[in-house]
Amino acid sequence: MSVHPSPAGPDPQELARSGLRPVVPAEVGLPPCYGATDLYACDAPRSSVIEVARTLAELERRWGTRPTTVFTDITDRPGSRVLGHPYPRAVLLAALGADEGGHLTELASRLSGAPHRVTVDPGGGTARRQLDGLDDLPVLHHRPGDGGRYVTAGIGVTTRPDGSAVNLGFYCVQVVSAHRARIFLDRRTDAHRNLDAWEATGRPMPISVFLGADPLYAVVAATRLPATGDDYQIASRLLRADVRVGGSPPVPVEATHVITGLVHHRVEPEGPFGEFKGYYVAERRGNVLEVTGVTARPGAPFPSIVAGAESGLTLMGFQNEYLMYAQLRARGLPVTDVRYSLAARGEFLALIESEHPSLELVREAMRFDVRSKLVICGPALHDVAQALATHGFVTHREPYYRKGRVEGERVGLALVIPPTGRPVEY
Repeated sequence: MSVHPSPAGPDPQELARSGLRPVVPAEVGLPPCYGATDLYACDAPRSSVIEVARTLAELERRWGTRPTTVFTDITDRPGSRVLGHPYPRAVLLAALGADEGGHLTELASRLSGAPHRVTVDPGGGTARRQLDGLDDLPVLHHRPGDGGRYVTAGIGVTTRPDGSAVNLGFYCVQVVSAHRARIFLDRRTDAHRNLDAWEATGRPMPISVFLGADPLYAVVAATRLPATGDDYQIASRLLRADVRVGGSPPVPVEATHVITGLVHHRVEPEGPFGEFKGYYVAERRGNVLEVTGVTARPGAPFPSIVAGAESGLTLMGFQNEYLMYAQLRARGLPVTDVRYSLAARGEFLALIESEHPSLELVREAMRFDVRSKLVICGPALHDVAQALATHGFVTHREPYYRKGRVEGERVGLALVIPPTGRPVEY
């Protein structure tokens, strides 16, 4: 059920029509883990305003999958490169050194292990050069309805005033000017809890936003389900290696782009923005971000996640799968596989495979992941429609909350009654 076959790559004529050429990771400044996927370069001129994102969307419609592509000629940001669809599933698995099919067991084992060291390297990041500000970065304006340019693949690092509670998270950053932005920190996030702690001191909250580090950090930053330990410790468990960081708040030393700043407690209008769930988020209030520094490694591609579609949802589904699996196994429940559907935005439909499905298993899954609207647990879910047609099931129902309000119900199905009779042979 967790097998994700890649469609056949485009033929040479289709590549020529699309203006893409195959490349290897080193050719475009990417780490070896990008060799796990088909990687392309687009040398045709593209504006960072709409054109890069539109090109990726058009390719996805034609090919049935979004290609990982480095745009080498950004007309309004000469000399810069943009990496579109930076985190395909194959790259995430390669970065973790795990194989599809066995990765859930492997990652659950790593999460339960002891963390490795998190070491501070004062000389880390020396390959990066100081820029004049945000205007020197090829930050994309993704969709016509967006309120402006957005940093979407930046991983924000925040701490409490005493340096504890290190949190990695994806937080939308809307560029206002070279040294000013707006950042949305949902009240339910750890970053907002850190912000509250800084507000109690009367000081703005320091933040670092990094891009271009090991894709493993994106897996950790995308995590919305509970886990223990600060986020660099979780990263060290998944990497099975020490983590080297530098700066304040600390970022991985290999990061190619870093934005530092101060999050103020005053807010300003931010948005609209095309969100991952396929709808625009209306204009809302975001905290003012005063940018104090911008650094970049010369020639390194600037990653950008186009909200929605395959680009952003892959991370959502991937992290939900391995955390849910680890939680259920830690509870001693007999789960063999977990899958979150990209068609359900990577978080609203959970498919849990077990040879011994039960309402206990369903209830535990729904307790752990309060975002899922539908949880289905059964012995064979490679064809969900067939499983529902042939199995009898029992249900668990409870209110579904969205932003503190009840919006209908969420439902869990345990396919506990197997089909009777002898299967038809073909």
